[in-house]
Amino acid sequence: MPDNDNVSAQVVEESNCEKEGGINSDIANSEEYKYNKGRPEVEVVYGKTPDGKAFRVPHTTDMLTAVFQPNVEKSIFDYITLVVIGLQLFLFFFIPSYIRPWVYLSLFICWRTAYNFGLGILLKYQSDKRFLVLWAKRNKIFDKEKGGKIYAFLKKELSTKMGDDYDFEAAPIEFNTWLLFRELVDLILLNDFTSYICFALANFHIPENSGFILNVLRWAGGLFIFWFNIWVKTDAHRVVKDFAWYWGDFFFLVDQSLTFDGVFEMAPHPMYSVGYVGYYGISMMMASYTVLFVSLAAHAAQFAFLTFVENPHIDKTYNTPKPLNGRSPRPAIRISDQSWNQSELEILSPIAGILPTLPDISNASNSHFRRDLIVFKNFDLLRSADLFVIFIIFYSVVVPLFIAGASENYVKFFFITQCLAWRIFHTYGLGSVLYLQSKDKFLTKHYIKYGGSAGDAFSNWKSIYNLSLCMNYVTFFLAGWNMYHLPENWTYGLILLRHTLGVLLIVLHVWTSVSVFEVLGDFGWFYGDFFIDEYPITLYYTGIYRFLNNPEQIIGHAAFWGVTLMANSWVIFGLALFSQISNVLFLRYVESPHMKKLYGDKIRKEAGITKTIKRVKTIIPGKVKDEVSKIREAHEIQVVERVVKEVAETMEKVVEDTAEAVGDFVEAARPKLQEVVLETRSLFKSSRDKFIYARVAQDIDLTRYAISLIPPVDESEISRLVTPPSSPLIDGPSVLETSEINSLAYALGSPIHIKWSAPKNYSSKDWIGVYKVTANSSKLVTTVSSKGRYFYIKPEEEESEPNSTIPTQVDEQYHLETGKMCFKGDYLPWEIGTYEFRYHHDNKHNVMAVSRPFEIVVNTPEDPSDLASMEKTILNLVQKALDSDISLIPHNTSDDYVLMKDIHAKRIVYGIKMMFGVDFAWEVVAAEGNVGRLAGRVFKARRALAPFLSSHQRLKSNGSIASTNSSASSSRSSETNNFIKYNQNQLATPVLSENEI
Repeated sequence: MPDNDNVSAQVVEESNCEKEGGINSDIANSEEYKYNKGRPEVEVVYGKTPDGKAFRVPHTTDMLTAVFQPNVEKSIFDYITLVVIGLQLFLFFFIPSYIRPWVYLSLFICWRTAYNFGLGILLKYQSDKRFLVLWAKRNKIFDKEKGGKIYAFLKKELSTKMGDDYDFEAAPIEFNTWLLFRELVDLILLNDFTSYICFALANFHIPENSGFILNVLRWAGGLFIFWFNIWVKTDAHRVVKDFAWYWGDFFFLVDQSLTFDGVFEMAPHPMYSVGYVGYYGISMMMASYTVLFVSLAAHAAQFAFLTFVENPHIDKTYNTPKPLNGRSPRPAIRISDQSWNQSELEILSPIAGILPTLPDISNASNSHFRRDLIVFKNFDLLRSADLFVIFIIFYSVVVPLFIAGASENYVKFFFITQCLAWRIFHTYGLGSVLYLQSKDKFLTKHYIKYGGSAGDAFSNWKSIYNLSLCMNYVTFFLAGWNMYHLPENWTYGLILLRHTLGVLLIVLHVWTSVSVFEVLGDFGWFYGDFFIDEYPITLYYTGIYRFLNNPEQIIGHAAFWGVTLMANSWVIFGLALFSQISNVLFLRYVESPHMKKLYGDKIRKEAGITKTIKRVKTIIPGKVKDEVSKIREAHEIQVVERVVKEVAETMEKVVEDTAEAVGDFVEAARPKLQEVVLETRSLFKSSRDKFIYARVAQDIDLTRYAISLIPPVDESEISRLVTPPSSPLIDGPSVLETSEINSLAYALGSPIHIKWSAPKNYSSKDWIGVYKVTANSSKLVTTVSSKGRYFYIKPEEEESEPNSTIPTQVDEQYHLETGKMCFKGDYLPWEIGTYEFRYHHDNKHNVMAVSRPFEIVVNTPEDPSDLASMEKTILNLVQKALDSDISLIPHNTSDDYVLMKDIHAKRIVYGIKMMFGVDFAWEVVAAEGNVGRLAGRVFKARRALAPFLSSHQRLKSNGSIASTNSSASSSRSSETNNFIKYNQNQLATPVLSENEI
């Protein structure tokens, strides 16, 4: 079944936001809205396309009703779906039983790949580049005049299942494209489910010595889990409707309020998490490890789809982008106790809403958190605290193993005692410190007493806490490993199941910890509200905390129980139980009183999952219980068990014989197959360029295609780089002939303007991309990706960046068309080197023309020992790196800059490294957030590295850095004077100590 909850992710940030302002103004002013405004008996939903067009969204029918309901009129797409499903069911009964599992495993892999990879690619491109809509526009399939038979066919088929409120010709192309995409979704998802069920049934067997009662319990549990899965899907569809069920917001948005209750309060992304537990219910009923592991792989693929397709689109569509350096407020919604007591939770429409924001805490964050070691994240071998963690872990592992004469029991005793000691220190020792810190600032007073500060207290606390946390994990895993015995027979009893569940619990623990950190950040992870007073005291229930009040108490020790299952030791069970109880005591007597002191009545009484469970009056219907009791009394069950067991044994023998025969055949044919593959590869490689060239040359005169470069503007024209996006960009100097210019070089990040010419009958799908000169071995065909750095010659409106292309001009005398393009921002190469533009034909990689080579270079300031000159150079770099976005860039050297993407910071880092020879991590650039402070950091770094740097560097065409003028003799005293001047002028901002360099 389809499983989309892209709207549900808004709940993480917006779950209790009341909609204000009503219908969006664009929609409210539409004639259709005014007409239907007085008709409350008809539920009307209005949509809005990306270009701002408002329209009434016609009613659609859900998948199961449209495909399987006999009295619903069906399209040819539905019949195709039913035929493919029927073929799979037919094969199940008529193919030999010994190959049935392998056939349906292959079919399931194909359909699952078509779902997670195929639909994932289509939706990803639709989200990023509106690929599907642009494809429909380019191929004119919804164009009445140019669509021809395809248009008539689609009109008939798409209108078949729609009601009277749908007009194929009047509907926006986004809506029609979505309807066509739905047909593909129906085909893939229904057959994916069918192939899985057939695969599971093909692997059905009854375990040996399982007994009647155990089998009944197994089937009862499996049926309950499967029923729960159906309820999850049904309840989710009730909430998100067909729009989100079929990924509608990848095509257009709707003005609609949704109440996110039920399953959406039970688990994050329920359509992807608990929405697939039916897999495991079926695995239980089939009693097959093969089905279980295939189910796990399919579920993992679904989470990959969520991570790489769904979540990025949710963040882009519904969540206000959060600056990396915290220079503007972060979006979040405060959930108060009163709002959570409401019976319904409304969220903002993605069209009409403006989100409340958190206070700006960037200054406090930057002063207290700088790449702290969090477990092993941000590990730095050259940092003392990190090095101590590694050495202590090393000694705790190695020392007991090399004690002379130590017996095995002694080593076990040492590991167990060590684990217990670290748990006592972590929970009760550090718990006492936090308790006293909450009462009267115990730790802060201790450091102040001996000349330290509150910052010193918190900094040392972070190191101690992280060391203790790491040692708790390491020592427990060491104790579990020491008590573990590698099984001789993995299929005996519950051994394989125990290990599978153990690994899953460890994965659950890691996911929980990551989810907790995503919500709390460094501040909450290190219990910052015990130490830092300048942070805003406001309680937020977002992320995993929307579903659980305290996830660490419920599932925060899952890894310990996973190790316990795999070790199968009562000693490890006792350690895990002690750890769990200790954590509960810590939460109750240390964290909870502190939370009540800070937040008072704002603390939520019930978690989302608690409210959901209370809403469900009866989990298991009475009829299910009656049926189970009847099955238990039926004597026919024993007969079925015997027959199924005999069939399973026969199948296993046949499969073994077949696998042996196939293996012998493959081994015998392998040398010949390898020889054929190598010869084919060599032949294709040697003839590919000639084949493509011959095919193109027969039809097209390549001499009529050309690309020429427009020389760069003067680097001193800084104003050109900070003009608003609405100003024209292609207004540079006219094109110079090749003979007039010996070499063209563009500064890193500067826009590059080109002029192209082509015959009047050129393809509308012709395109131009930029590549390194050495990237392609052939001038006839492009063999490497442009990495998104390309434009179509005649792009649709949605395909082109603002001001990236200008209208073409026609030369009637030579029957040529000419035009200009501007490559800037993400479409530029952000690396020094020699590049070229390539003109490609008809959306393929056949090269029609290649531009002359040009260089991307960087220039240092005229006097690198002068701080003002350095600030001006860095200002120019930052403006270019931020794509000259007027809302993000600084306008002078004292301005802050806003980083919305890490790629922006990495561009700045790369430019600074090339210009000044100083290499920073991108997080440093994000943390500074100000041109003046960043220039000061570069200035100090150059001063510290002065003996190893040249004073003036310019990048040459071959990528080398060399001195270019006599300023290399600038004195060291000049840099020292500027260094003192810089510190005097920066009294209003933090001055970095030498230890921070």
